[in-house]
Amino acid sequence: MKKICCILLAAVLMLSLCACGSQNAKAPQAAPAATGAFYADTTPTEAYAEEADYGFAMNASGAAAKGESGEVPQENPEKIIYSANVTVETTDFDGSLAKLEELLRDCGGWVESSSISGANFYQKSRGYAGTRNASYTLRIPSDRFDGLMNSLSGLGNVPYSHTYTENVSAQYYDTEAHLKAYQTQETRLLEMMEKAETVEDIVILEDRLTELRWRIESLQTSLNSWDRRVSYSTVNLELQEVQEYTPEPEKKLSYGQRLWHSLKEGLTGVAEFFEELLVWLVGALPALLVLAVLVLLLRLPVKKAIARRKEKKAAKKAAKAEAATNEGQKE
Repeated sequence: MKKICCILLAAVLMLSLCACGSQNAKAPQAAPAATGAFYADTTPTEAYAEEADYGFAMNASGAAAKGESGEVPQENPEKIIYSANVTVETTDFDGSLAKLEELLRDCGGWVESSSISGANFYQKSRGYAGTRNASYTLRIPSDRFDGLMNSLSGLGNVPYSHTYTENVSAQYYDTEAHLKAYQTQETRLLEMMEKAETVEDIVILEDRLTELRWRIESLQTSLNSWDRRVSYSTVNLELQEVQEYTPEPEKKLSYGQRLWHSLKEGLTGVAEFFEELLVWLVGALPALLVLAVLVLLLRLPVKKAIARRKEKKAAKKAAKAEAATNEGQKE
């Protein structure tokens, strides 16, 4: 009989887990209050099952949970995550980096990750100047986000800037309501464990508590992550060293000016191509000289080999002709 009761209780607990995990599940009625140590007409195991299987019917204050509706409570502030992608051009790379550090100190932010790249030793040895680039992931207090974005123009020219907003209020408060319901259920199970009299009842309740605590920790982790992202905005900054700023898009050029700029860019490109070609030829000159010497050294043996091959072919043809003549004379 005890085995059957345990199996039934396990099935009921699994159904209650499914009911708690689904947002569309209907909340069952709250369990009646216990009279005495346990219910009068049920076994202890059945009493635990009835008390445990109440899902999200009640929240921490005893009222019906409203997390499933997806609506943000009016008394709670909105949870909005701000982030941005920005590209900055500068002709003073080191100076812009120093200004960026100063901006971060003033707004109370920090650098989450950074990387700087530039010309390598091989390029420098060949005379290439090599422009530098820096990539930053910045974390900024949300209340200083707009101030920082407006101050980035002080680092240099800003050809690209895009701001993103993500409102997670509905998900946040829905998760918070689920968390309160799980915490209430955990309290009820702890109270039932104090009343448990058999080892089987204790084991079943401990299994249920383990599952509940895992869900509570998972939901709490999600809430903490949202809190961090809401409190501190993310700015992905690309700092590029340039010799000339990108022209402002507001300036409209006439058709003739566009043709002139296009021709000038084309001539500049051709000049750069021949410059690079000349540099390559000068760098490849030692190899070309060695290749030319090898060609000269191999030219005479190759000619001799070709001449010998021609002589052999001529001799074979002559031998064939002579053999054909001899056969004709015999006939």
